[in-house]
Amino acid sequence: MRRVGGLVMLIPNGSSARLLSSVRERYTNARRQARAHLLTRASVQSRALASDPVASGPEEGSIAPLIVGMLALLLLIGSVTVAITGAYLQTQHLQDVADAQANSITRTIRTPEEANGSAAWEYASAYLAEVQPGQDFHALRLENVSVDSDHSVHVYLSARIRPPLLSILVPDGIEVTAHGSSRLKTSQGPSTD
Repeated sequence: MRRVGGLVMLIPNGSSARLLSSVRERYTNARRQARAHLLTRASVQSRALASDPVASGPEEGSIAPLIVGMLALLLLIGSVTVAITGAYLQTQHLQDVADAQANSITRTIRTPEEANGSAAWEYASAYLAEVQPGQDFHALRLENVSVDSDHSVHVYLSARIRPPLLSILVPDGIEVTAHGSSRLKTSQGPSTD
């Protein structure tokens, strides 16, 4: 019986020294092999990192281009939305002016005999001079005023609009037209239209 470390070992035939030395040898060999394996693995990884520039460090900064790209895309979408909305609102405003002008002409004309193209043109010109919607539009023009056989007045306006953010790309603006119409009321009482 022999005491090793805090253990008591029973070794038959008295070969305790040989057994102990063989255990130490196995432990030392296993330790050397583990170190060699770790060193080999570390050198392979360091060579791979040195040859691959993307894997050379942690993934620092790889999210920044994505964030910048997404912000640029959102800015572009917002700009296009603002430009389209601005163009639509200005076109609708021109349409409202044409409708109001046609309605004003039908209210100004007193008799069906007075409803002709030249009288309607004069009333349309007077309406534009009085209301002055040219402040909202550039190059506002009265293109045509006509009265058809069923006493409907048709007014055609054209103007150049400058939507926000698009004026940089199109400095002269965009030409738009509007058509307004109104029917002359020839009888007293409620309308059947």
